[in-house]
Amino acid sequence: MNFRLILFSLLLSAGLYSCSGAKKAAHNKGVDAKSVNNNKGGTAGGSEKERRSIVNYARTFIGVPYRYGGNTPKEGFDCSGYVKYVYNKYNVNVPRITRDYANYGKRINLSRVRMGDLILFSLYDDKSKIGHIGIVSGVDKDKVLFLHAASGKKSGKVMESELSGVHLSRMLFITRVLE
Repeated sequence: MNFRLILFSLLLSAGLYSCSGAKKAAHNKGVDAKSVNNNKGGTAGGSEKERRSIVNYARTFIGVPYRYGGNTPKEGFDCSGYVKYVYNKYNVNVPRITRDYANYGKRINLSRVRMGDLILFSLYDDKSKIGHIGIVSGVDKDKVLFLHAASGKKSGKVMESELSGVHLSRMLFITRVLE
C-alpha cells in the first residue's frame, strides 16, 4: 500500500513538470541549460511594489485550465504562455517559448531570489533540458513559492506550489527579468 502511494506521488509530480505533456516534449527538445549562462535579456523596473503587483495579477489566474499552446485565460495557458501573458500586462517583453529563457535575463542564486523572478525547471525525462517555467510568488526565510501552469490530467491548471521536493530537484536555474 505504501509503495503504491509513493509511486502515485512520483508519477503525479512528473506530470507537473512536463508543462506540456508528451505532445510538447516531442515538439520542444529543450536547450542544454548548462551550456548557456548569458546575462543579457529583457529587464524592466523591478521595485518591490511592481513585483508585488505582478504576482498579485498572476494569482488572479489560479485555477485557469492548462492548455498546450494556450496564451489567454479564456483558452487556457501552458507554462510559458502564462508567464508571457502576465508580464505583457506590465510591458515586460519575455520569450514565449520556455527553452528561449536559457539565455534570457540575469541568472541569480536561490539565496537571492525575489518575487517576480522566474524559475526554470528541467523536462521530467531529461534533467539537462529546460521544459517548465514558473513565477516566484513568495519568499519567506527558507520557503519559496511559485505560480505555474501545470499539465496533468488532475492537476492541469494554474496553481501555486512550494519549491521543495521534486520541484526543487528539477530546478535548473532562476533568472531575473526585473531590475
